[in-house]
Amino acid sequence: RTYTRPRCRSDCEVDMAAPELRYSAVFAAVTGAAGFGFLAGASAAMAGLRRQSPSNEKAVTPSVTCMPLWRLLLSGVAQLLREPLLPAPKRSALEEPAEIVRETPAATNAPPRPKHTPLRPWADPRLDQSLYVRYDPPADRKTGAIIIVVPGGNYDECGLDCDEGQPVAQWLVGMGITAIGLKYRCVSQGHYWPAQYEDWEECARQVIEQAPSWGCDPSRVGVIGFSAGGHLAAYAANCAQGRLRPQLQILVYPSIDTETPRKGGDIEPWYPEQGYPAPDTSCHRLVGSQTPPAFLAGIDGDTLCPPEENTEVYMQVLEQHGVPYKYVTDEEHEHGCGLRKWWSEDCAEWLREQGWALPKVG
Repeated sequence: RTYTRPRCRSDCEVDMAAPELRYSAVFAAVTGAAGFGFLAGASAAMAGLRRQSPSNEKAVTPSVTCMPLWRLLLSGVAQLLREPLLPAPKRSALEEPAEIVRETPAATNAPPRPKHTPLRPWADPRLDQSLYVRYDPPADRKTGAIIIVVPGGNYDECGLDCDEGQPVAQWLVGMGITAIGLKYRCVSQGHYWPAQYEDWEECARQVIEQAPSWGCDPSRVGVIGFSAGGHLAAYAANCAQGRLRPQLQILVYPSIDTETPRKGGDIEPWYPEQGYPAPDTSCHRLVGSQTPPAFLAGIDGDTLCPPEENTEVYMQVLEQHGVPYKYVTDEEHEHGCGLRKWWSEDCAEWLREQGWALPKVG
């Protein structure tokens, strides 16, 4: 709430330095001067007419007689505009204009408020809505690690207002990890692949550059992705160059093979002619010795991203290349369940083993 203290001034005081009073006085002076000038001009005109005679060669005209008077009146008005009619009384401390007082809530243990940053502030936001949101732990609980959160949505929609977005970021913050929620551009809005990967690269670049100013370690930036966001996370983990490559990857019911589901699933595979990633971006084909450690989570019976066509295929290739991984499965939940204990508890323990999360309490 906001409120303004009332001014403390007696009814009998008049501050002629106040603009509203000064100009009221000027208006009154000008009005009076105009009336006086009219009367004076009329009197002078009558006097001039009385002095006129047939023998006079020149008659005294009203304009000549009244000119000095008008100059005097104009100079007086100009003086009124420059200075107040009366000296302004000196205000006491209680009479100074009151400042707006805002009531702030009592201090709590709440974390800092999330910070929103557009990826391309120079772009038209009606056309490019990509951005990232930074979630920080309290300063005394920060491990210095950063994980970028990539929600799913079949590359047709993306938002942090789902179980794969802000709840995941808050879960990471609870472990002392700075979370970056990425909202990327979508195929359904005319942003064909690789626009989504370009958004990842720009986000990662900005995060790494800003990490020291956030009290974070730019060499410890990882990624967590769900469904289509899992494809983007895995693609970045295998294809990003140099320092932009994540140092670890967490993939929850990810889409690894772009041609999945192959056996009568509940969704069509991705067709590159419609703007989706092509088969050569299937991430199990991209694994190499530089691929970072992975935590994998699959759902048995998933008809959108069947684990036998995605997570398990990726796991086998990781093993072939000697990349460390951990794999958990679930039978009860459905695709798109987001943050759930069946994978988050094991993942938290894995993050502690990597030295990225705070030690477990209790």
